[in-house]
Amino acid sequence: SWTQGLTTPRREVEFSAVSFCVVGVGGWGRTHVRAVETLEKEGLGRLSAVVIRNREKYREAVARFESRNVRIYGDYEAMLEAEKGRIDIVTLPTPIHLHKEMAVKTLRRGFNVIIEKPPAATIQDMDEMIEAEKVSGKFCSVGFQSQSKNTVQALKRRICEGKLGEIREVAVKGKWKRLDSYYERSPWAGKFLFQGRYVLDGTINNPLAHQLMNGLYFASREEGKIATPLQVKAELYSGHEIEGEDTSCLVAEVEGEARIHFYATLCAPSKEDPSIEVVGTEGKADWTLHGDTHLEYSDGKKEVIRDDGLDEQVEVFRNAARYLRREELRLNCPLAMTRSFVLTVNGAFESAGRIRSIPKRFLTVEKEGDSISTTIKGIVETIDQAFQQRKLYSELGVEWAHPTKHFSVVNYSSFSLKPYGC
Repeated sequence: SWTQGLTTPRREVEFSAVSFCVVGVGGWGRTHVRAVETLEKEGLGRLSAVVIRNREKYREAVARFESRNVRIYGDYEAMLEAEKGRIDIVTLPTPIHLHKEMAVKTLRRGFNVIIEKPPAATIQDMDEMIEAEKVSGKFCSVGFQSQSKNTVQALKRRICEGKLGEIREVAVKGKWKRLDSYYERSPWAGKFLFQGRYVLDGTINNPLAHQLMNGLYFASREEGKIATPLQVKAELYSGHEIEGEDTSCLVAEVEGEARIHFYATLCAPSKEDPSIEVVGTEGKADWTLHGDTHLEYSDGKKEVIRDDGLDEQVEVFRNAARYLRREELRLNCPLAMTRSFVLTVNGAFESAGRIRSIPKRFLTVEKEGDSISTTIKGIVETIDQAFQQRKLYSELGVEWAHPTKHFSVVNYSSFSLKPYGC
């Protein structure tokens, strides 16, 4: 029960440190390595192996791992074969289009998995992953790290206890800035498809996906669950010259009569912490990433949930290790919990039909450092107004916006949308 909390030990038993293998040590892989090394200092985890395909590129890392007797593999398949029975958790900080294939293979080989968000780009891949996890008897934890954040857990607990009453609205906004260098960092970045596989890279399925996930999480009054979408209406745009989207808005109607309103861009003049407003019949809550959460109840009482300052990225790994050691009751973000997130993303793309390029006259494109910045003129005011009025951009009469239609995701089981023009 929620009164027990998420960190209640299942039983008092001494366990050895959980052994990890991180697949890839560049990019986001560095975050995974850092998280495991944090657990090592606590005696909770141990970095036993890594996969590094290009030893020359990561010479310093190779030397450091060798000095610590960390086993290094140049091939993922070879690691799976050699480490069976020796590694407890394989972590996959890998590109989106490889998530399904690698997670399914790893689970079937008998390893527990931590996979980055989004767990999959399509609902059919998601369902294959869930089935593989079920058959394997192992677990797959998803790197939606907000679900391991104390303010998110505490607000969810109050929602499940009914303190906000029935949830009617969850409104989300995120205004970030990404330079061209962000899309140049990897060949799959900003892509709709890459190497024949879906990526759907953009605000709703990558950098600000955490906040869409949070919106679904807060819309449900069931512990360990997120809301199930019924229909989605979305608008997807690009300011950068990319195949994917970098600016979006959507409304998702979910079971239980709540609506989730989501507004996001990567073309803001500066980066702001995302924020979420949860409105219930008995009160409301305002949550901000890296900030305190403020609640106001209908009887006039107020409450503040303080951010504990812990690194939620590390907490994902701590939760998985403690769960494996039977020191915690549940994973904070198990694979099956994220299915409705993928369903919402697919519904958003189906509703939008295509990603529309924002005409250049509405953009400010200029050199910034060694890269180029792209800003949508007035986007901060547009998102703030849409958030306040709970309207899509086209409903505000924004010149570059185009209306779309609702798309039902009830019994939806396969995504096959082609990029516009194909």
